[in-house]
Amino acid sequence: MMNKHLNIFKTYTKKNRSYQLENDLTRALAICLQEDALFFHEVLKTIIDDSDLYNRLFEDLDGDTEVQIEIQKRTSLIEEFDKVFAVSLSESAMSNFWQQNHNSEYDPICDLVITINNILIVVEAKRDNIDCTSQLYNQILNIFNKQNKPFENNQEAITPFDLNWKKLMAIAVKVASFEKTTGNTNRFLTDFIQLVKEHNFSWLPETPIGSLKNVNAKSIFRRIESAIIKFCDNNEAIEKLAYRDRLGTTFTKGWANEVLFNVDKKTGDLVVEIYPGNTKGQGYHIFRNEPQFNPQLNIDGECYAIEKNYHIKLMGQSYITGLWLDEDDFKKNLYTKRNFQKNTGRVRREAWKETEALLDEHISFDWKSKCQWQDKVLNSNRTLFNISFGYYINVRIPFERLSQLDVYHNDIIPLAHLIESIYKAFEATLLIE
Repeated sequence: MMNKHLNIFKTYTKKNRSYQLENDLTRALAICLQEDALFFHEVLKTIIDDSDLYNRLFEDLDGDTEVQIEIQKRTSLIEEFDKVFAVSLSESAMSNFWQQNHNSEYDPICDLVITINNILIVVEAKRDNIDCTSQLYNQILNIFNKQNKPFENNQEAITPFDLNWKKLMAIAVKVASFEKTTGNTNRFLTDFIQLVKEHNFSWLPETPIGSLKNVNAKSIFRRIESAIIKFCDNNEAIEKLAYRDRLGTTFTKGWANEVLFNVDKKTGDLVVEIYPGNTKGQGYHIFRNEPQFNPQLNIDGECYAIEKNYHIKLMGQSYITGLWLDEDDFKKNLYTKRNFQKNTGRVRREAWKETEALLDEHISFDWKSKCQWQDKVLNSNRTLFNISFGYYINVRIPFERLSQLDVYHNDIIPLAHLIESIYKAFEATLLIE
């Protein structure tokens, strides 16, 4: 499991610190350009958009091309150059660069400066829908003034370019997808994409579920993740889990610690899973009485049946083995308050025969072969294990329902409301207490 704070660029605080977020995003971008050559290459090609100029920079394998990537650089510290690209990176489109009149003379700080030989790229980044053209214009003006170059006489050396976040993230996702396909995933780039997604999912190239021409589990999964991020942002007590192989959130009740979300690859249905009583500690909250679960849940105004199964788990320092069962696998009810209190938790080797007898009495099939009891338990050098009586419960939301809710790329709220409704149904009505 990946620690939730181990995204390279993620801050500890859940709230966006507005004054800091632009710096966080700019710094993360600069590090990605530095640490991922393919991403840097694709971004440069997009900005320069002049194959002759680009080729002159990199066509000589033995040439002495010098590249510098810097953040928070004062215009007075920028050295000689022949050509400058003035790049706007915002949610807002760049307005007419040459019609700006912000002519204040001072020493502004540039968010991101990239120097390649005699080529200068100045990037002004905004975290939201702010037009930064005027600010960028003034930075370029002051760069020329500091070098005693008349601004009005050097306009042919200046190329304004509107990068914008959506265009940049389309490049990032394409590169990350290519790297994943070739087995060269770059941690910096994937963490940068996640950072941006958690700030504003609409900057990423996502297709709403309602616009998918056929079932595409990966596209559905991306939209579900965006909805979960929105849901967690609106609920202070709930965190998105930082697993790399699955999607989930924390859970507020003591009888389970997480809710997991998956997409059925064949049908496109959303499958939401929870594991009540997965540890002895969680079991105490369930077996206060004889446990009962509602057979169906009201989610977003509609009733959905739950699927309930059972998981007996044996743990040491880590998972040892376990059994997955349904109702038909029991001769009689094992999951009682008495059995929980008497037979779960820490079991020392001298009491293992009692566990065997208990499971023999209640389970209708050859459970020992199924969980490799002989090899993994009896023949081990263990002196004890911990056993829990847990449940596996899931609810399935049909693809058609997801399609009805998720219609517009920039509007994740209906899908986030669905996630919230599922979560609250699990929280308030799944376990009959």
